[in-house]
Amino acid sequence: MTLLRGLLIAAILMVPACDNIRYPGDGRDDEYNPEIPPGAPGPAPPAEPVDDPYDTGETDEGPVSDPLDTPDPDPETDPSTDPDPLDPVDTDDPDTVPDPTEPVDTETPDPTETDAADPEGPDAVDPTETDAADPEEPDPADLDPADPSDSTPVTDTPDPEPEPVVVFSYVEPGQLLQGSGTGTIETEAVFAPDMRFPIKSAPAYLQSQVWMFGGGIKGGDQCDPRNYQYPWRDNFCETRSSNRNSPYCPVSRIHQGQDIRVGTAEGCNQLRRTNAAERALYEVVAAEDGIIQSIGTYTVSLRAGPRVYKYMHMNMRALQVSSGDTVTKGQTLGYVSNDFGGTPTTFHLHFELLQNTAEGGWVHVPPYTSLVSSYEDRESGIGEKIEATIGVASTPPPIPEGFVIIE
Repeated sequence: MTLLRGLLIAAILMVPACDNIRYPGDGRDDEYNPEIPPGAPGPAPPAEPVDDPYDTGETDEGPVSDPLDTPDPDPETDPSTDPDPLDPVDTDDPDTVPDPTEPVDTETPDPTETDAADPEGPDAVDPTETDAADPEEPDPADLDPADPSDSTPVTDTPDPEPEPVVVFSYVEPGQLLQGSGTGTIETEAVFAPDMRFPIKSAPAYLQSQVWMFGGGIKGGDQCDPRNYQYPWRDNFCETRSSNRNSPYCPVSRIHQGQDIRVGTAEGCNQLRRTNAAERALYEVVAAEDGIIQSIGTYTVSLRAGPRVYKYMHMNMRALQVSSGDTVTKGQTLGYVSNDFGGTPTTFHLHFELLQNTAEGGWVHVPPYTSLVSSYEDRESGIGEKIEATIGVASTPPPIPEGFVIIE
C-alpha cells in the first residue's frame, strides 16, 4: 500500500515538468531558452572565436576577399574559356548546359575499338583511294554534248599498227630456174633502196624470158596466162651466149639485168594487135631523179648520181624523153614493147642497174632485191619470200646444142 502511494505522488509531480517541454514550430508565442546553469553537462565552449556565418566581410580596412570566391575569367585573354570545337555548348540555351546533378559517364573506351588506332577500322581511309585524287567519272550517257564544260577528258590512245598486207610473192634471190644458170652470190644487199619501181602502175612479174612460155628454150606463146602469175623469179646471172660478166656472178657469159613481164595476158594480146609505133599501154618511169645519159637503138640510160639505170625494149618511136633531159623520180620515160633492133623478143622490160665502185668502176649489180623493195613501196604491202622448192615451175629443158641466147 505504501508502494502504490509513492508511485501516485511521483506521477503528480511530473505533469508540470512535461508542460514545459518545447520544440520548434509548436506555435507558442513565448520563447523558451533557459540558461544552462553552471556545471550542467553540455559541449565545452570553443577555445577560439568562431566565424560569424552572417558576417558581411566588412572590416575597418575594407571588404575581405574570399579565397573560394574567384572572379570570372576574361574570355578574350584566358584560352581556357574557349569552347571545345568538338563539343560546342550554347550557354544561353539551358537545354545544352550540362546538369551538375547528373552523374558523369566515366566509362573508359576500349582501346581495341578506337578507329584512329585501328588502320583497318570501318572508318579507315585508304590513301590510294581518295576521292580528290580519283574522282568518279560521269556516265557518258548523262553528258550533254552541246555543253563544252559537260564532257569527260579523252585520253588519246595510239592505234595499233595494222598488220602488213601480202601483195605478191617471190622466190628468194639468186635462185634461178633449174638449168638456166647459176644465181648471184650476193642475195641480201639492196643496192638502190630509194628507187622507184620502173613500171608506173601495171602489175609486174619478174621472170626469165627465155625459159618461160614464149621463150626460145621453153617454146609456146608469150601471152600464156601462166606467164602472169606469182611468184617472181630472179634471172640475174642467167646463162647467155655472149661474153658478158659481173663480179656478182660466179660464172661468165651471163644475163646482166632482170626481165620484167608487165600487165596481163589480155594486155599482151592487145599489144600484139597494136601497130608497133603506137604501143603505149604500160608506162615506164624514172627510178630516180637524174639525167638521160644516152639513147641507143633499144636502150635508154638514166644517170642518177652513183648509179646508172638501163631500160631496154621500150617502144623507141614513142619515147617521152630525149638525151640530156633532166627527169624526176616517177616521170614517164616511155612504154613497154619488144624493140630489139630487128631481133625478135617478147613484150617485157629489161632492167639493169650499174653502180660505180671503188674496186672495179662501173659494174652490173643484182637489181632483184631493189625491185622487190620498190614494188612493196608502190603496192603499200609486202612480198612473201618463199624457198626455191615451193610453188615454182618444173625443171626447164636444157639448152639445145648450138642455140644462141642473145636477149
